[in-house]
Amino acid sequence: MKLSVIAPTYNESGNVGQLIQQLETALQGLDYEIVISDDNSPDLTWSVVEKIASANRRVRVLRRTSNRGLGFSVIDGFSVATGDVVACLDADLQHDPAILPIMFKNLMDGSDLVVGSRYTAGGSTGEWGWLRRMESRIATKTAHWGVGVTMRDPMSGYFMLWRSDFLHIRETLNGAGFKILLEIAAVLKPRNVCEVPYTFRTRGAGESKVSSEVVWEYLNQLFRLSRLGRLVPAEFIKFASVGASGVIVNLGVMAEILHYTPYKDWRASAMSSLVATVSNYILNNFWTFRDRAHNGMTLVSRYIFYLLACLLGLGVTTGTFAAIIWVVAHVLGLTTAGRHSAMLLVCQFFSILAGTFSNYWLNRAITWPLQKIEENEDSSLALIPTAIPTESPDCTANRN
Repeated sequence: MKLSVIAPTYNESGNVGQLIQQLETALQGLDYEIVISDDNSPDLTWSVVEKIASANRRVRVLRRTSNRGLGFSVIDGFSVATGDVVACLDADLQHDPAILPIMFKNLMDGSDLVVGSRYTAGGSTGEWGWLRRMESRIATKTAHWGVGVTMRDPMSGYFMLWRSDFLHIRETLNGAGFKILLEIAAVLKPRNVCEVPYTFRTRGAGESKVSSEVVWEYLNQLFRLSRLGRLVPAEFIKFASVGASGVIVNLGVMAEILHYTPYKDWRASAMSSLVATVSNYILNNFWTFRDRAHNGMTLVSRYIFYLLACLLGLGVTTGTFAAIIWVVAHVLGLTTAGRHSAMLLVCQFFSILAGTFSNYWLNRAITWPLQKIEENEDSSLALIPTAIPTESPDCTANRN
């Protein structure tokens, strides 16, 4: 069995060399590869790894220039891995590579998911202060309550699973959340989870990536994975909120058209809806789909895709408006001259609601699609006989 160890990186040039050395020491006797999945770091972490890889065939670097973020980086790293088993750990030297052979053995012994845990017996958060320990505990409890996972350390970034299981759920994973283990556990629903204790170490060189933005990402992820979030995606709520602001633009423009022009039919609806697409596109690009936002000339070219995707929504909106007016005319017997602006605005409002659903799904698929790296079948790395460690801690099977 071959193990692929993936380390997502961003500005870790001062740590990545030492990490690779520690991994090589810990993995002696195992068949393994090391994949550094780098988000095009300004400090040239990817270049440092390229130099190491030129002399070490077990090391590969994946330089990512789009769809950046920790979760996406791990997903792409797992996708290009060539091992039967994939593991993730941070590159800042806080995760102890020495427990990897123990984690590997527990997976071989029947676990579906093995987690490097700070909160199981024998584990520790190391030199954390009381405030950080409290924040971590709160995040852990909210994951237990909101998502329903039962592992003691669902916030860990140190874990291992079968690559076949990853490939089975890959298309349903959302890498936008900072805690990719929580995402995988919620989607995979592993029957047997083993938690291997380790002591969280002090960061090496560089700065921590924890920020208020990361906290916001976690809250979004928590909602998305919750029971409510499974019914109503958080992304759709954002899209609908943008649509609500578009309603104000749409109705405002239509009110002006009705007041200053002779148009009292579908043409007023179409023109006002088209004007609203501009503000909706800008807000969706920089808020709803900010993890894959368009910039520069791409912002202009993708607006064309946005318009094309919205054509069906525009057709649904306009068609619904025309249908409602037809019903009103036949049921209430109102003629064109008898249609008041207030009534027409109400009809337009319900037409907009009908078009929102088609707009969201089309734009999610066409305008802001998730970019995925195809599975890599490269098997050129050298192989050595597999040796499985003989020692393993007590491991309790958890059922999520």
